[in-house]
This record gives sequence, structure tokens and C-alpha cells, in this order.
Amino acid sequence: MNTSIIRQITFLSLAVLGGGYTYYNLMLGISANHGHFDVIDFVSSTWLNDFYARSLTIDFWTGAIAGTLFMLYEGMRLKMKFWWVYIVLTFLIAFAFAFPLFLFTRERVLQKQ
Repeated sequence: MNTSIIRQITFLSLAVLGGGYTYYNLMLGISANHGHFDVIDFVSSTWLNDFYARSLTIDFWTGAIAGTLFMLYEGMRLKMKFWWVYIVLTFLIAFAFAFPLFLFTRERVLQKQ
């Protein structure tokens, strides 16, 4: 099988897994909070609980910022259509969904070139 196809399948699988698992846990949190999303509770659960949570939060945000910049620069460099949608999806759904989806689309663009 072509290595580009393998990468595409891998990236798309990660997008589905990352988006689905993130959304599932978000819905569990909203359900536990009687159907409301509590921003303060969300932030405190990631920054204030303990050093491990802070470590994961800083790790995530560092990677998310680097990945978002990569999506920005690569999308423009490759002249990808609607490259900005992946940045919007990062904030609307999850970085764990948007970044692998971007990598999937990027791989398809590279394959066509």
C-alpha cells in the first residue's frame, strides 16, 4: 500500500478518535453539571487541581500553539483551500480533531502535487 495512503488513514483515524473522545468527555462533563458548561470549572480542572494536571495543560497548549502555527503556515504555503477552517475547528471542536484532519488533508494535497 502507498505510504501516503497509510498516512492519510492514520491521520483521519486520529481525527475521528481525538474529536470523538474529546466530545464524549465534554458531554459527560456537561451532563455532570446538570446540562450546563461551566467555564470556571473547566479551567480550574485543568490548571488548579495538581501539578500533573498543570503539566498536561502546558504540554497541550504548547503543542496546540505550535500545531496551529504549522496549520497556518503550511496551509498558506501549499495554497490549500479553506486552510483557515482547521484553525476554527480547533476552537469549536478540539485540537485533537482539527490537527489530524488538517494533516490528512495536507497529505492529500501533497499526493496530488
